[in-house]
Order: sequence, then C-alpha cells, then structure tokens
Amino acid sequence: MNPSKRGILWILAASVYLAAPVDAFSASSQKRKLTSSSPPPVVQQSSRRQYIAQTLGGIISGAGILVSNPTPSVASSTARVQKWPGVEYLEPVYELKLSFEAIAKASEDESQYASLQQRLEKFFKGTIYSERNVYAGVALSYTTQIQYDPNEIQEYARLDQQERFDLMENALDNLRNLYISLPSTPDATVNKQDISDFANGATACMRRWFSLIATAEVDRAKELYEAARSADANKDGKVDVEELQAVPEEYRTLWKKRLEFTGIGPL
Repeated sequence: MNPSKRGILWILAASVYLAAPVDAFSASSQKRKLTSSSPPPVVQQSSRRQYIAQTLGGIISGAGILVSNPTPSVASSTARVQKWPGVEYLEPVYELKLSFEAIAKASEDESQYASLQQRLEKFFKGTIYSERNVYAGVALSYTTQIQYDPNEIQEYARLDQQERFDLMENALDNLRNLYISLPSTPDATVNKQDISDFANGATACMRRWFSLIATAEVDRAKELYEAARSADANKDGKVDVEELQAVPEEYRTLWKKRLEFTGIGPL
C-alpha cells in the first residue's frame, strides 16, 4: 500500500475512532443488543468524542459533526437526495454487507465458532487503525458525500446523515459483541442466544443502512462487485492487474477508482 493511500485510510479509521464513545473499543465493555430500530445508547456529553469531517482531495467532502445520538431520527423518508456518491465508495460497504450475512450464517454452526472468533479478532485488532474503523470510515465518507436537494430542510438532511451513521455504528457494535460472545477456548461457556442475537442484529442494521440508498445505486455496487469477482481466475479473493484486464472497461475503471480509494478487500 502506498503512503498516500495509507494516509487516507488512517484518517478514515481515526475519524471513526474519535466519533465513538470512549469505551467502544474495549473488549470488556458491556455488551448491548442493538437492532435496526433501536436508538443508540445514551452517552453523556462529557464522554463523547466528536468527529469533524475533513476535506481530503475529494475523498471526504464537506464538514460536519456526527456524534452518537440518543434519539432515533425520522428523516430517512423525508430527506431528498439530489445526487449519490460514486459507486466506488459504496462497493466496499456492499462487500462488508455480504460478509455480515456470511458471518450470521456461520454463527449458526458451533463448529465455526473458533474460525469466526479468530477472524473477528483480526477485524477489531488495532484500536484506531483497525479494519473495523477503516470500513466504518469508508461508510462515513460515502454518507458525507451525499448531496441533498438544495431546497431540502437542513435539519432533515442532518438527521438523515445521523441515522446512517448510527445504523453503521450499531451494526459494528453488534458484530463486536458477537466477537466477545464467541468462546475464546474450547471449554468456555457459550450463550448461543447471544451469539444469534448479535449476528442477526448486525445484519439487520446493515440491511437497514442499505435500505436508505436508492435501489439503482445498490444494484450498481452489486454489479461492480460481481464483475470484479468473476475476473478472479485463481480464486484468491483478489483481482490483480492481469485479471483486471478481463473486466469490461466500464467496471475496470470503477474498480481502479475503488482500489485507489481503499485498497481493502472483503472481510
């Protein structure tokens, strides 16, 4: 990964870390079951950390403050979007959604607990510069680039962005709690109901996040994903330079933009 790309991802990861409650990255913090309709937990103002979006070569546009909001927003059905961000910003989150669904399926099988625990440990490892924060940063950058109708009420637009932020945080919090609930040793006590609830809660929040995006945009992200993955001849989960030549030109250009933006692969 080149230095400029690493710098972009560090800012994405660090920005989400600063947006989270102080104890959000502690494996010993209290587990919370969050659903797509659950409001985020109330966090005292003194313990909140704010994220201020930064302009970085068009990667993150605009400036605003997003903090954990104790009340659910109702703007998703009223905030009018004029223009959606490029699909190269959405495709990595689409991959994350597929991973959430695969994890939820695997969590139904006790024989998969050990491999799930190991993979999720890697996902959350690193505190600020973790995969968790990088993916959250990608989702956040997509949200902050949404352009609303110029006649839209500003508060509706703000609440709409807040809801998207909260849903992604709730999805990732459920995934973290799934990781904490998985047995760390073969003889550890297991609460299967918790594992099921957290896995399904993460998936529900992620699906709700995508439901707030125009179907045509989600379809474009799916098409880009499938076009790139079909070119993965050696099935190593990556599309190298030679394999990329087999991708139709339209998708090849978008995939290059996607790699320039993140450089990250699927969970």
